[in-house]
Amino acid sequence: MALQNAMRKRASGVPTYTVPEAAALLSVSQEYLYRLIQADVFPAVRMRHGRSQGRYVVPAKAVEHLLDGATAEGGCTEVADWAEAWRTQTTGGAA
Repeated sequence: MALQNAMRKRASGVPTYTVPEAAALLSVSQEYLYRLIQADVFPAVRMRHGRSQGRYVVPAKAVEHLLDGATAEGGCTEVADWAEAWRTQTTGGAA
C-alpha cells in the first residue's frame, strides 16, 4: 500500500513522502529509515508541536537525489557520506 501511495505521489509531483512511503521506494524497512532519520543521516522534517511525538515527512527530492547519485556513481553509496554532502550542498557549506 505504501509503495502504491508513493508512486501516485511521485507521478503527481507531491514534494514529500511519509516514512513508510519513502522506505518502500528505497526498499528498506520503516524502522531502519526511522533510525537513519533519528541519527541525522537522512533528511526529514519533524512535524510536531511542543513536546508531542509528532511525525516525520521525507522530502521527495532527498529520495530522488540519493537514488540518482547512486546511479551516477555506478557503485555503492554510503548514506552517511551522501547525507553530509547533501547537507553541505543545500546549506552552502554552513554547519
